[in-house]
Amino acid sequence: MKGTHKRGGGGRRGEGRARIETGPSADGRVTVTLAKGKSKPFWIGHPWVFSGAIARVAGEVGQGAPCVVEDERKNPLGMGYYSPEAQIAVRLWWHRRTTDLPFEPPDFPATVRERIGDAVRLREALGLPSQRTDVYRLINAEGDLLPGLIVDRLGPVASVQIGSRQMLAERDLIVRAVREALGSERVAVTVSETASRLEQIAVMHELEPELQKGERALVEVKEDGLRYRVDLGAMQKTGFYADQRDNRARFAGYCGGKSVLDAYCHYGGFGLQAARAGAASVIQVDTSNPALEGAREAARLNGLEQAIEALNADVIVYLKEQQAAGRSWERIVIDPPKFAQGRGHIEDALQKYARLNTLAMATLAPGGLMLTCSCSRHVSEEEFGRMLTESGHRLRKSVRVLERWGQPADHPTVSVAPEGRYLKAWLIALG
Repeated sequence: MKGTHKRGGGGRRGEGRARIETGPSADGRVTVTLAKGKSKPFWIGHPWVFSGAIARVAGEVGQGAPCVVEDERKNPLGMGYYSPEAQIAVRLWWHRRTTDLPFEPPDFPATVRERIGDAVRLREALGLPSQRTDVYRLINAEGDLLPGLIVDRLGPVASVQIGSRQMLAERDLIVRAVREALGSERVAVTVSETASRLEQIAVMHELEPELQKGERALVEVKEDGLRYRVDLGAMQKTGFYADQRDNRARFAGYCGGKSVLDAYCHYGGFGLQAARAGAASVIQVDTSNPALEGAREAARLNGLEQAIEALNADVIVYLKEQQAAGRSWERIVIDPPKFAQGRGHIEDALQKYARLNTLAMATLAPGGLMLTCSCSRHVSEEEFGRMLTESGHRLRKSVRVLERWGQPADHPTVSVAPEGRYLKAWLIALG
């Protein structure tokens, strides 16, 4: 089953080209017919169809066109949106599940509103929001059965990231539904860089009420009792990396009385947690001035500025310099940006991870602990582990994996699509 489900039944982008039959279809919708042997994952709920799984496409084809997906026997199995130039050719938002049921797709706008409401209730069941935490993921795309849509709650603001052309078309509906569900007056809407590139969506960044260009719009949020100020005018992705929330708290438990390096710190969450837990010293490193400004402000907000130093530096260069100077840390966390944007970038990404991890390991004090992370979905756990083994070998060290952490419960995935579980955070020691 694992091989059957991976990346939409094994049909990857570039594995063959679907035959396009132009002309109107009977009901005005595009029909996407799957290749023989490719339909099983979609009958049981897989949300993505890659071009290699498609035999032919009929209808008036355009970016983000509504489509019916059918198996090789012409049995309709679901509804989605077809984007011929996108990495994911079809994103399915509804599955028929069995031919024993009539093919009666629900209304899309009503389905969006219903699933946003379901997402809110799920987070409430998880205890979110709470008095200590009001920044979290409300909608995690396929994990909440809304492919192409990410919504994070940033205190009083909802941050919406559009990841597909079809969700862009329903932008006004989404904004209204999120406002109704959360009671948020302000909704920031952005288009992901990946969607802009692969689905030919113009990049936009809007805030309702409108944010003037260059204006700072600070909103205060809380994570595990720590205060942060997020600048909506300088957001990366949805503005705050809530996927590391649990891991920041876990890692802090090992940092009392220790020297800590927080590399690629962004708003400084790992370092802040470590300092609050009693770390002897914390160095935060990033190249983003807005992120470092946010990290320094968070340190001041939480009364931790005396224990933390935030530096603007390239992490690779900084680690090289510190290794040459003989400096080391007892606790290191490296949480770099996504190195692999697609399957074609995996080898290059693994080389970058290896270089970074080798340098970090070289500055880890004897008996120290290191948390090494990857948010690249295309890099598997097996590949990540092999990279760490090779990085340690360069230093004539064995890498001992103590714990493997991932994304928290507010970042759900569907079991049929394990590739949605992207975050790897491994606690390691050297031997």
